[in-house]
Amino acid sequence: MVWRKGWILICLWWGLAAQAAEQPTLTLLTELWPPYVMRLDDGSLGGADLELARTVLTRMGYRTTVKVLPWKRVLQEARLQQGDGIVDAFFEERRLEWLHYPDEPLSQSGEVIFFPLDKPVDYQSLASLKGLRVGTQTDYAYGEAFLTAAGFTRVPMTGESNMIKQLHLMMAGRLDAVVMNQMVGRYLVRGQGLQDQIGHSDKTVTDSNRNFLAFTHKPGHEKLAYQFSLALKAFKQTPEYQALLTRYGL
Repeated sequence: MVWRKGWILICLWWGLAAQAAEQPTLTLLTELWPPYVMRLDDGSLGGADLELARTVLTRMGYRTTVKVLPWKRVLQEARLQQGDGIVDAFFEERRLEWLHYPDEPLSQSGEVIFFPLDKPVDYQSLASLKGLRVGTQTDYAYGEAFLTAAGFTRVPMTGESNMIKQLHLMMAGRLDAVVMNQMVGRYLVRGQGLQDQIGHSDKTVTDSNRNFLAFTHKPGHEKLAYQFSLALKAFKQTPEYQALLTRYGL
C-alpha cells in the first residue's frame, strides 16, 4: 500500500509539473509607476495595473515574469522584442509599428500639471505654460502638440525616482511645474508629505488618457492582444476587480 501511495504522489507531481511546463511564460516590461506598478512592503512587485494584467493573463493560461527598467529601456527592449508586453503604455500611432494595443485599457488617468500651491499654475491650454520651466519624463507620450509647443522650457529626466526628484526641484524653485500622471503624482506627493504644498490642474495635458498592456510584435501577439482585451473586459465585471481597486485606493 505504501508503494502505491508513493507512486500516486509521483504521478500527481509529474502531472502538475507537465501542466506548468505547458503554460507559456510572458515577460512584461515596465517601470515603477505607483500606484499602478510599485514595490510592496515585502519587496515584491505589485500595483493596480500590474496585478490586473498578471491576474487576467493567469486566467488565460499564461505565467508571467516582470522586468522593471527605466522607461527609455522599456521602450528599447520592446522594439527589439526582448519582452512580450509593456505595462501602462499610452497609445501613440507611431508605436503601432512595434506594438499591438488591445481595445480595452488597464486603466484611465491622464497627465496633469503639478505646481506649488504658493505659486499656482492656472492651466487651461499650452499657452498657460508660457515662460515656465516644466519637468517632464523622457520618452513619455505627451502628444505632438505638447512636445513641439514653443514658449516654455521642457526639462526632461529619466531613471528610477526621477519624478520624486522633480517634485523637490519644483519646491526648491528650480522648476515651476511638473507634468505627471494624475494618480501617480498624487501618490508620490502624499508619500513625500507634500499634499498641503502641491496641487495639480484639473485639465489634462494629454488627449488620450488610457493606460494599456501593449504587446510587442512577436509572432501570435496580435491575436493575444485581441484575446487579452476580451478577458480584461470580462474580469472588470467581477467583484475581484473591484476588490483589487480598493486595495490600491482607486
